[in-house]
Amino acid sequence: MKKVSTIIISIIIIVIIGVTGICIWMYNEEQENKRIDAEAVTLKENLTIEFGKEAKVSDFLENLNGELINDYKIDTEKLGEIQVSFDFINIKNKKRTATFNIKTTDVTAPKIFSGASYTVKKGSNKNLTEVLISGDDIDDNPKREIVGEYDFNTVGDYKLTYIVTDSSGNQAKKDFTLHVIEEQTTPGQPPVPKEPIYFNDILDNYKNEKTKIGIDVSKWQGEIDWEKVKNAGAEFVIIRMGYQTDYDGENVIDPYFVANIEGAKRVGIPVGIYYYSYAKNIKQAKEQAEWVKEQIKQYEIELPIAFDWESWNSFNKAGMSFYTINKAANVFLDTLVENGYKGLLYSSKNYLEKIWNPTKHDTWLAHYTSQTNYQGKYSIWQMCDTGRIDGINTNVDVDIMYMEE
Repeated sequence: MKKVSTIIISIIIIVIIGVTGICIWMYNEEQENKRIDAEAVTLKENLTIEFGKEAKVSDFLENLNGELINDYKIDTEKLGEIQVSFDFINIKNKKRTATFNIKTTDVTAPKIFSGASYTVKKGSNKNLTEVLISGDDIDDNPKREIVGEYDFNTVGDYKLTYIVTDSSGNQAKKDFTLHVIEEQTTPGQPPVPKEPIYFNDILDNYKNEKTKIGIDVSKWQGEIDWEKVKNAGAEFVIIRMGYQTDYDGENVIDPYFVANIEGAKRVGIPVGIYYYSYAKNIKQAKEQAEWVKEQIKQYEIELPIAFDWESWNSFNKAGMSFYTINKAANVFLDTLVENGYKGLLYSSKNYLEKIWNPTKHDTWLAHYTSQTNYQGKYSIWQMCDTGRIDGINTNVDVDIMYMEE
């Protein structure tokens, strides 16, 4: 009996020693794994980045003892602190997750587009911070203020400063002179009408194997004889499908849209369309794209659908940053592309250079000149608004489309 007890005690001691050994081994292994994991990731000293700038996880890693599983693109379109998590395989072939924080910053000052002077008539009730165009890259509603004394009821010249400050403290200043003038009692000289540019001349000068010459139309062209337009050499048409009446206004179908698209298709002219928008945010732009899609679903649209936003004189009132308006345009176009259409951004040369960012969608450039000096990419050039073509009794925009290589 005593011998059995001794054996049992020995076994218990052996088990205790074994379990203790295993525990010690496991503890040491755990500590070693913690050490390996702690030393696996070394972050760069600078974990800040400008808002919207492209970045991947690896851009913030000084060293990684292991293999990064997914070096994904970080969404930096959020101002402030952003948490980044990523998975990696460590040197012991174990999958691990690491987390760190980066900070997006805004270092860009707002832009002021007004000139060195601004003129109003005596008695005006204009709000200068609304009519002097300015904006910020990120802040939808930067602080706008006029520094200096002026009186709309007293004729004179006033030296003022326009200051725009964004939420990050970046500031732009512009000195200008406000001219308050008397109401004109005699009519001024009527504007000199611009000379018409005939479609045949445009064909002679711009038509080649890499171009097509066309027009864009809306209700302002009235009733169109599409047979004559076709015979005059128009190779395509971009038709205004609809428009928004004003900020927060309703969507309206152009009263000549149906007649225009059916007339153009009847004679075999390829059709694109455009929508004139007052969208103030991304949500409105997407809703407008959905509305456009419903209105055109019965037609075959061979050419792109254009987003046309050009209410720059009231841009301040819209409450949008340059980021927001660019995002709104892309959401509008993306929505239509997802439904099988091709997207097109319409804008004048001036605002393509000042506000619009490069886009994955094609550009429709408006620049009324015989030879554009715009340096960006574009697939269609609206080269005049005084075109004359057989079949249309008014001036019409004339466009040059460049064929893909």
